[in-house]
Amino acid sequence: MIVLFLLYALFWLCVLLWLIYVPIMIAKRRGISGSELTTISILSWCGILFVGITWIIAIILALVWQPKNWIGKDVSTKGNLASSTTLTDLELLEKLGTLKEKGAITEEEFQKEKAKILKA
Repeated sequence: MIVLFLLYALFWLCVLLWLIYVPIMIAKRRGISGSELTTISILSWCGILFVGITWIIAIILALVWQPKNWIGKDVSTKGNLASSTTLTDLELLEKLGTLKEKGAITEEEFQKEKAKILKA
């Protein structure tokens, strides 16, 4: 009977810890760091004391706060093709290929722009 109770308590402790880490994991995956991540962590952990209210605030902040550096978004403006928009290298190469297929740019222009993209 005691063993069953301990297993039950351990299960709910693991669930509670996982719930506490949900806002922190979301924030880290979105690229939030520094004092913003610390704030979300503290609010998440304080959710235990304040019946989940601060945990809900931590979730909202993790989803809404704009990170200073986006993870996985290596964007830049390269060449004349992307002067007004930000595109990844792959997107730029795809657009160049489409322009070449349509005859909007020559093979020489395509190779020149491709070299610029791959060099950077």
